[in-house]
Amino acid sequence: MTGEQFGLRHGSLSVAGATALVVGNVIGISIFTLPGPLAASAGPAVIFGIFLAAIPLVFGITITYQLGSAIPTTGGNYIYASRLVHPFAGFLLPWLILPGVWAGLLFIGVGFAEYVGIFVAIPDLAITYILLTTFLLLNVLGIRPLARVQTLLVGVLLTSMTVFILPGILEIEPTNYTPLLPNGISPFALAIVSLYFPLRGFSMIANLGGELENPSKSIPRVLLYAAVISLTLFASLVTVLVGAVNWAQLGGGEGAVVMAARTFLPSPLVGLIAIGAVVGGLTSISTTYTGFSRALMRAANDEIFPKIFSAVHTRFKTPHIALLTLGIPPLLFAPLQPSPVYLSIFLAIAVLTVNCLNAIALWRLPAVFPDRYSSADITLSPLVLRTVAIGGALSSVVLIGVTSLRLPAMIGVIAIYILAGYAVFRLRVRQLHKRGTDLRSVMRSLDESTE
Repeated sequence: MTGEQFGLRHGSLSVAGATALVVGNVIGISIFTLPGPLAASAGPAVIFGIFLAAIPLVFGITITYQLGSAIPTTGGNYIYASRLVHPFAGFLLPWLILPGVWAGLLFIGVGFAEYVGIFVAIPDLAITYILLTTFLLLNVLGIRPLARVQTLLVGVLLTSMTVFILPGILEIEPTNYTPLLPNGISPFALAIVSLYFPLRGFSMIANLGGELENPSKSIPRVLLYAAVISLTLFASLVTVLVGAVNWAQLGGGEGAVVMAARTFLPSPLVGLIAIGAVVGGLTSISTTYTGFSRALMRAANDEIFPKIFSAVHTRFKTPHIALLTLGIPPLLFAPLQPSPVYLSIFLAIAVLTVNCLNAIALWRLPAVFPDRYSSADITLSPLVLRTVAIGGALSSVVLIGVTSLRLPAMIGVIAIYILAGYAVFRLRVRQLHKRGTDLRSVMRSLDESTE
């Protein structure tokens, strides 16, 4: 079933527009808010943390590369889990992602308010409300206007980062890179998990398949372009940040990137850096709504979740109920002003769990849907496919394990939440059975749910 058959605008998103959405989602506000406090805790080794966090990312991109080419559809991550793993895995994806997205939106709102406060004397809470509400409404208006706005904003963001990176290379002091681990290995291990938070943004392209032009070919191209741009800029900025300013000075109240820029850039260019951080908040939040709302909509279309979440606005052709479900709870929790680092870790754990499900889905793809696998525009050899699936699952499990050792309470809460989800899932299965719907039959075929 195409995006158009769901009521969405099928094929309305170009490769350039999709790349802008993904790049803005990945580097966004995270690159301005996370490196400072993480460096202040873990030390200069945070630079290497990016590359270690990128290990599960590389596997994840490759998994999405193959699955997205074989099964290009709106809400792809949900389809992969439900059709290739188990109906409960399909249920678990939106069930687990919902609180993760709420945490992610709060993370972005808090970071955005921190940088906007450099320009205007408005309470952080008011700034957070303005940001969350504005981009919730923009997402309701549609993917095409959103992509146009995102392309413009990403241009400003890339300019700002370049202005910081290129002159900053000349200001690097090698002694700032020592000692690598001033506080030991534990804070560094947690930093790796936290740094995975922004890198999770690549998976959103799988949820937009039905709205892309020629999705089976476009998804691999978007992933390649976005990965090269995002990872190069992310690693370069953190390398300059830690090299230009001693790690112990990066945990202050002012945004670390702006603080570092003040040491070697004139005031007008420092202002441009701060503007880039503000724009990063805009690019991050817009796509957070976009990708996950499609997964929730698809789950509701199968009735794993109540059917109302699959509703599409008759005028704007967007899943407005799913968007409101993602957007309203963060507005209620915003007054708590939670820690950005802990919020990033929570969402990272949720996404790592989804990565494990996608790895299993990739392993099962050739056996469950051999025609889709063999006819895909991108076809990994059986050996490469299984290697990537194992690597993706193991690397994600390792990062989850690191978090469980450092923050066992958080892992415990997530585990209890998953168990509660299983109880809800079983109740839903019984409800559907009484209505004459066999959920497993719904999950056996792609014919009526994908292109």
